[in-house]
Amino acid sequence: MPNNIDIEIKKIFFHVFPDLTESNFDWKKKQNDYQDWDSFSQLNLITLIEAKFHISISDDELVNIQSAEDALNLVKRSK
Repeated sequence: MPNNIDIEIKKIFFHVFPDLTESNFDWKKKQNDYQDWDSFSQLNLITLIEAKFHISISDDELVNIQSAEDALNLVKRSK
């Protein structure tokens, strides 16, 4: 059973990428595999993750988020 962090990260990805569906969501899917993952989407992801989990993501961490799994691991490390 997924924990709350998993569920919330997934919700954020579905919010930022409206074309994403349960069937084509993959934790390991990389930034390059998303047609619409550009710098604006990246900023949107970071902003929503920071707000949801009350964390601050550094520039070094920001560039390392290239999949939902990366975002999940970052949040888990920050908690």
